[in-house]
Amino acid sequence: MPIAGVLALDWSPAAVLLVYQAELAAIFLWTILKVPFAYKRPNNMIERPNSIIGDDSAVFRPIQQKRGSISIPGPLPPLYPRNVPTLIVALVLTPFALAIAFVAFSLTRPEITEAAAGAFIVGGIVVFVARGIETWREYFRGAGYREHSPRSVLLTPFKYFLIVGIVFLAFFVLESVIEVNAIIGAERAVLLLAVGKLGYDIRSWRVQRDDERRSLFERLYGSAATEIEPTPVEIPGGEPVRRVSMNRGMALIDALVHGLLFWFRVPAIFAWLVVGYGILTSNATIALVGLGIGVAVSVPRIVARYVRYGTVEYRCYDDAIVVYDTLLEEPQARMDDHAVTDATASTGWLDRLFGTKTLSFEVMDHGDGPDGRLFVPEDVDTEDDADESEPLVLPHVEDPRRVTDALGLSWHLDGEA
Repeated sequence: MPIAGVLALDWSPAAVLLVYQAELAAIFLWTILKVPFAYKRPNNMIERPNSIIGDDSAVFRPIQQKRGSISIPGPLPPLYPRNVPTLIVALVLTPFALAIAFVAFSLTRPEITEAAAGAFIVGGIVVFVARGIETWREYFRGAGYREHSPRSVLLTPFKYFLIVGIVFLAFFVLESVIEVNAIIGAERAVLLLAVGKLGYDIRSWRVQRDDERRSLFERLYGSAATEIEPTPVEIPGGEPVRRVSMNRGMALIDALVHGLLFWFRVPAIFAWLVVGYGILTSNATIALVGLGIGVAVSVPRIVARYVRYGTVEYRCYDDAIVVYDTLLEEPQARMDDHAVTDATASTGWLDRLFGTKTLSFEVMDHGDGPDGRLFVPEDVDTEDDADESEPLVLPHVEDPRRVTDALGLSWHLDGEA
């Protein structure tokens, strides 16, 4: 389209660069709409050792680990709650990326005429509609969402962000050369860049459809082919011997307390400094900004804690515990009795308040861990670890021995006072 605009419609360089801005915005927008429906699980170590036991610093991990989907009426596929953290990242980074692209565009000192504005509107509509048709045809109707994780979906806009940035930088350099030596005019320079951009698009299209080739981005970041194909957690046959879960009131109190504990940890110093500065300067706005920063961090922690423990039921069988999400109606993880290396029942101050204990299980280490390599290997493991025994924490259990008795593991607790 930019090539046709320059040759047939006499578009100015500013008009062409504006169309590239519109293309970048369209790609980001359609990507945001695609992320919630991606089927695969991200292969970026979020669900490796100690994933269920976790720690309170992992805000998004409990949501990313969630198995199961939410069906919606109409032609669209199910929504996957595990994609919400990636969606948040996309929503936060998109305006920054577009702002940076706009700054790069401004460095070219464009002259925005009525013709350039008209080209931007027409080109923007065409690009947006074309990307939308492609998204519907290949991703939704063509079931392309089953080949992607939210992480691999997010690769596309940031890849184009880099390419468009290179186009703007190249034009800026060419423009500087033109001022010194007018061998090539601005119109020919932007036409040359448009041809180069088209060549890159064609090459990307060919690489994408060639199973034997991988682009540099995919070798550094991974691709849809390196993401995890989800498999369900296997549930033992028969009915569970015992079911253990927190009641909703206890789960809410637990989540609120753990979320608000952020204010008493080192990362909260910045929020406290802003609040303190607002109080010292008698500036209520600054103090409220500090409080807002703290709340913005506390709320995700509250949600993460509740998602981790408040919506699940621990179903105890003769030889395993299955963590079952009662809202998504999907098993989340399991722990086999033979994999347990230790079990402890501890009493925190919340347990003393509730009259309960927190039961923790440790299991044999799977030995997984990041390999630290620069490039993503072609034969990366894409198998789901759904049936690997995970270490579990059962918070606020009224009688821990009822759980360990079901598994024949109470001997781990015999030495405890």
